[in-house]
Amino acid sequence: MELTLKDINDLIEIGISEVPNANLYNSFKSRDFINRQRGDTWQKVLLKKSNIELVSIYKSLILIERELKWIGGSVAGAIWVYKIIQERNLDLDYKLADFGLRNSKNPYIPFGSSYYGKRTIPEYFLYNKEKSKIKAEKSQEYDVKLAREKGRKFKRANAITELRKLTKKERENIKIELHDNYKSKTLLERLELIANNEKYPPEYYPTEWANVLEEEIQKLPLKLVQRLYDKLSTRTRGSWKRLAQELKRVEPRK
Repeated sequence: MELTLKDINDLIEIGISEVPNANLYNSFKSRDFINRQRGDTWQKVLLKKSNIELVSIYKSLILIERELKWIGGSVAGAIWVYKIIQERNLDLDYKLADFGLRNSKNPYIPFGSSYYGKRTIPEYFLYNKEKSKIKAEKSQEYDVKLAREKGRKFKRANAITELRKLTKKERENIKIELHDNYKSKTLLERLELIANNEKYPPEYYPTEWANVLEEEIQKLPLKLVQRLYDKLSTRTRGSWKRLAQELKRVEPRK
């Protein structure tokens, strides 16, 4: 089924008056295929139509879809026609877009993207402004996390390189020395040492230092939790890996 010259003329008449005409509306009851025409079809049909006729067809498609409950969704005729209106720079003040928002129940009219807020152009622009702000904040948050991830991988690689320069005996001696020097220190002081000392990876520290209870982790300063997680989250194993997983549960509170 195709658009006929009568269809186009009737659409123009409805759009010009913007007043429901029962006879004209009824003629479209069985012709809802019109609302599912492709974009290139509308481009071809409307190529030689005047600006006034184009706007009239846009308005009529919105009114008919609403009144006859046509199904159009994101490919409704009014969306394709509005694209042509924009191409001709006929809606620089967005009054026609506002007409579509106010008079249509289709969330995709007139721009082709879904919008379920208050159906006015000021509200639509406010919604997009807030949406862009949230998107920018999420993008920035992602960039920060990515930088942190790259940073901790770099530090981990350097620390492991230094670790491999030592013999097994030398590594054990470091653990013993740390154990003796910090045996009287508090949990907070030990964890601060691990977080702040960029030279030693977790493999240098006494393994029992990783045995931190969940309730103890909850009491730690969030900045310390973040630094510890950054240090322990890259390829650590055993008790240190378990501690990293516990720290990850707490970190999102920041």
